[in-house]
Amino acid sequence: MAWISLLATLTGGVIALGSALLVEHRRARREAVSEWHRTRRELYSRFLAAHAQAGSDLRNIAATSGLDAGERYRLTRSAYTHCYASRHELELLAPPSVVRPAEECSRAVRMMRDAVSAGARLDSDEFEELTRRYLELRLETRGAMRSDISADNN
Repeated sequence: MAWISLLATLTGGVIALGSALLVEHRRARREAVSEWHRTRRELYSRFLAAHAQAGSDLRNIAATSGLDAGERYRLTRSAYTHCYASRHELELLAPPSVVRPAEECSRAVRMMRDAVSAGARLDSDEFEELTRRYLELRLETRGAMRSDISADNN
């Protein structure tokens, strides 16, 4: 009978150890998911902020008269420079449902950059159309990002 109490104690220990391991595994998984969610949220914010800043800078350049071609070229290239890093990060970390509209949004900003670099003015039909397209794509991209982040919360 002495070994029955030993067996019961051993069984209780195995159950306790198994429970502790299960709880620890679930906690670690929850933390990993939370960290991944936070990483994407920060990435999405950086992407949108960089592209919004570039769009704003390009509008300011397009509104500035008296710039020579070389200065206009330098300013427009500089306006887009901060978009590269966040775009490449996003291509690596985001799901295809976010990457597709983000690439289109980035392409729209580059088209604005190229048009302003070539001399497009703020009040030109070409620039207004490019701006409209960019704003539509930015909203679509933001929507895809929000959907991706909220999918994690479900």
